[in-house]
Amino acid sequence: MRDASHGVNTRLGMGLCCATLLLLLPVLLPAPCRAAEINLSSRTYLLYYEREVAGGDDQQFAPLYEYLSGSARELGGMPLSFHFYGWGRVDLADDTDDDGTGGDLASAYLQYLHPTGNAEMRLGRFFLTEGTAAEIMDGIFLKGRTPVGLGLSVFGGVPVERTITPTDTGDSIYGGRLFFSRAGFAEIGVSYLMEKGDFQGDDREMIGGDLWISPGIPVELTGRAFYNVSTSAMAQQRYVLRITSISRLDLAVGYEEYTYKDLFQTALHPAFLSPTIDNTDEVQSVFAIADFQIAEGLTVEAGVKSIKHELSNPGDATRAELGLRYAYNDRNDVAGLSAAFVSADRAENEYQEFRAFA
Repeated sequence: MRDASHGVNTRLGMGLCCATLLLLLPVLLPAPCRAAEINLSSRTYLLYYEREVAGGDDQQFAPLYEYLSGSARELGGMPLSFHFYGWGRVDLADDTDDDGTGGDLASAYLQYLHPTGNAEMRLGRFFLTEGTAAEIMDGIFLKGRTPVGLGLSVFGGVPVERTITPTDTGDSIYGGRLFFSRAGFAEIGVSYLMEKGDFQGDDREMIGGDLWISPGIPVELTGRAFYNVSTSAMAQQRYVLRITSISRLDLAVGYEEYTYKDLFQTALHPAFLSPTIDNTDEVQSVFAIADFQIAEGLTVEAGVKSIKHELSNPGDATRAELGLRYAYNDRNDVAGLSAAFVSADRAENEYQEFRAFA
């Protein structure tokens, strides 16, 4: 959610403070720390569009967006760094919301990486993907691994959740993951997550398992399964088999299954509120993705995905997509074209999609 005071977004102000602090680091840091590598990136976008209003004047919108990110690495000559990312918006024509401004500080954290890669620490606001956790949080994350490959990670803090409904968000979140990894061969882990709050009358408690296996042949298997302890049901399963044995061809096939009420125990968006959808519905999907490199930096991509709803009718659909992308500027930038076609069990759910990007 945004916090606004007298028309000024406080999170946007925090982002500007982070940028100012980053620019002043060479002056503020003691001499041994001034060798830090500092990067600042700014991207500005101006959009314009009109909206017809039945029985009223047409609306004209011109939102100006600013995306700001930065980092300072090797602070004090150590593997310590600071990172931040945020965005802001000012409406130059009609307001797109109540006050005509918006913004958010998505991340701002200190990070320590062990020189050999066997330990990591993050402190601040960051996006965490670790086992069952895929969260934005204000807190701390610690991870370590022994020379034999056995490792442990723990995290704790306050969840940062965006909601446009009156839904209560979590008060605190913590958890961890125990794993074993062998570089280039396998990684297997079990994880736990607890978010304190009122989610369908209970806390959100999850346990899960994940694996990645590459058994010495050009095949990779990844999988994960999460069980919701609070609802006593399997929340999600996803398995992907990737085949790289054919020169210049990358092929992946997979299967995914989840239930709304167990994976999304609380609704932060009205689209997931009953009766908009049946929260007890189980969704199953199978998919295949293929990338074929026809020249240096030039790749043809194709994919197909079939979605089936166990209870909801209608809802089943199949999507097929074909595209061409070109990577340039040392593969730092990508341009391309794509076309997608969706067939469904109702005509109004069928559509075609065409994209060009750079």
